[in-house]
Amino acid sequence: MEAKWRSLVNHIQDIHDHDTPAFSSCAHAPLEGDQRDKEWLEPGSMAAVKLEGIITRTSLLKDVRQLSPQHQTYSLEAFHSLILHFAPKHTGFSYHGMYSRLLLAALHYNYNANRETARRSDGLERYSVRYPRFRKGAWVVVPIKEKASYGYATSLIEALRESYMDSPKALQEVSPNLSACAPAPIAKSFQQIPKEEAVSLYLAQQTRYKKLN
Repeated sequence: MEAKWRSLVNHIQDIHDHDTPAFSSCAHAPLEGDQRDKEWLEPGSMAAVKLEGIITRTSLLKDVRQLSPQHQTYSLEAFHSLILHFAPKHTGFSYHGMYSRLLLAALHYNYNANRETARRSDGLERYSVRYPRFRKGAWVVVPIKEKASYGYATSLIEALRESYMDSPKALQEVSPNLSACAPAPIAKSFQQIPKEEAVSLYLAQQTRYKKLN
């Protein structure tokens, strides 16, 4: 990644062969026509020297070395989003409750991670066009995956039934402890304040802040 990044210094000066074995030439096809007739930076010019200083800055190169050409964070972000489905932030859980929900989230993600692209009645794959905010109006094509499956839940229930089939007493000993895993809204653990009182305190704080400034 670093060699590819450094090659930018040559590319902007219309130099597309590099002396680094890791990235010996630009990845694009030979430039022709309008692509060749661009206004390239003159080698040794002030603009080229200043831009090279920015591109090869030590702190920036240190970050470039951490980039991965293959593995991205999309899957990790999707898993973190899925955790909120099993353990929403507005609800408090005991340690065992949270631990169990994280395990369920992992099972659900792994079970559905490699879903196929959904198909229409005529057999063609389904896609959607989206306009992400960060693309500032540009569109992206996203494949529509098949609906998530909960087959792992059936396997868990079957495993639990087999585990306690010959030992119902063990299940009875565990059952009372399951109540500790019941979720409780975080707000209920705090003392409630009347809305009028809260608004009055807020306005008083705003008044004091304005006087100080």
